[in-house]
Amino acid sequence: MYRATVKQQKQPERLVKNEMEIDPILLEEVEWKTFDTLYALDSFGAYWLENERLIKEAAEAEEKRSGPKWIPHTAEEYAEFDGSRRDSRHLQDEIVTPTFRYSCVVMLYAIVERELLRLVENLEKERGIQKLKHKDLRGSLLTQVAKFAEVFFNLRLPDCPQHNALCDLQKVRDCIVHCRGELTLFKEEDRAYLVGLKDRRPGFFAWERADIEIEPPCIEQFIKEMWRFFIWVFHELKWNVDDSWKENRWT
Repeated sequence: MYRATVKQQKQPERLVKNEMEIDPILLEEVEWKTFDTLYALDSFGAYWLENERLIKEAAEAEEKRSGPKWIPHTAEEYAEFDGSRRDSRHLQDEIVTPTFRYSCVVMLYAIVERELLRLVENLEKERGIQKLKHKDLRGSLLTQVAKFAEVFFNLRLPDCPQHNALCDLQKVRDCIVHCRGELTLFKEEDRAYLVGLKDRRPGFFAWERADIEIEPPCIEQFIKEMWRFFIWVFHELKWNVDDSWKENRWT
């Protein structure tokens, strides 16, 4: 079954003769079990980078339009100038950007959950349907899939070096979804987890009685770690990863 047309989906270069023709033999060589997941992560990464750029450009354009036009000379004038400049960028810097980055964390985790479900589906297609389903197990989807994969397919997801990063992503996502990023609303154990996370995860900031803050290095690292997580899984399962992904920016 065709996943998409050439224009709709990034195909490995060796598959594309032109926009109207794909060699069906080469198309069959693509390992869709791995390609679809990596394509989803790569597409999200491109979406995040492009929107970071667009928001930054909008802030700079607004600063140029309504920001201060005079040149400061004294310390007091520099303070006033900087305050006026920040006022002109307030919408983009203080409202749009933080909200957008919160949404990216939530979106990335949603993609990971979807790809874990794809993993389960592909495992059962390859090795047989199991009588017990992952949703019959207790815990979050991550916990369910991990138990299911280990019991029925001898695949231990916690053995992956990036499994802890996946747990970090889940905690940050939970704070955003359930507490709007307000750390004081998070239960004490999880609050302590996130406060400690700021010391080991670049671009992530969390303090007591404050909202969590997310900078680009945090999102970039999460994308790279999720990429490596699935690469590890595919390697353990001996599923082929197309050569076109080897030079990917998230590798």
